[in-house]
Amino acid sequence: MKKIFGKILSVSAFIFTPIFCISFSAFIPCFFRFFYYSCIGPLSIPEKSGYSVDEIKGAFDGVMDYIWKGADFSTGSLNFSEEGKQHFADCVPLFWLQLILVAISVVFFISYFILTEKKVVDKVYFKGLSPISCGGFLTVGLLGVIGLFAAIDFDGLFTLFHKTFFPGKDNWIFDSRKDEIIKILPEEFFLVCAIFIISLAVLISFVTIVVGFIRRKKKIQ
Repeated sequence: MKKIFGKILSVSAFIFTPIFCISFSAFIPCFFRFFYYSCIGPLSIPEKSGYSVDEIKGAFDGVMDYIWKGADFSTGSLNFSEEGKQHFADCVPLFWLQLILVAISVVFFISYFILTEKKVVDKVYFKGLSPISCGGFLTVGLLGVIGLFAAIDFDGLFTLFHKTFFPGKDNWIFDSRKDEIIKILPEEFFLVCAIFIISLAVLISFVTIVVGFIRRKKKIQ
């Protein structure tokens, strides 16, 4: 029973590794407003949109308050349509899902380390590497495919993402005359987000892989 539970726990660790790496990396730009603020100048959003920095931040903060705090929907001094508002309502569960996945992953890994270090269950290794290190390889592989897709056709990836997570809806296609918020959320910003998420997730994965090889080397010695 101890070995069976250990195998189940190890497979779960393998699966939870990419879940944590990706959800944690995505959570940062989705939750911390300074990430967007830091992009305003470099992406020349005021010059391209025609709005001041204060108007841009006010509109962005209104949307974030709606998503994370349950405040009334607002885009500051920018106009919005009911369809545009509905799209952000559709986004709320996805934003919170990231937080939930991060929290569940953290709780799982804490439990995993306690159970394995205390020898309550056996830790299963694959060619001397822990399930987490193997999960790091899985994460890099998945993100490598996504990154290649983004490099070849980011517009196609962007469209696929929305069709996958918002099936049967097209309210994510904004008309800038009705939903001025899209003027301050250019495609370049989402590209920056994608690069950041992939880079951070890969970095975390490499850490798990390197640690795994170091521990395997110590065991051999």
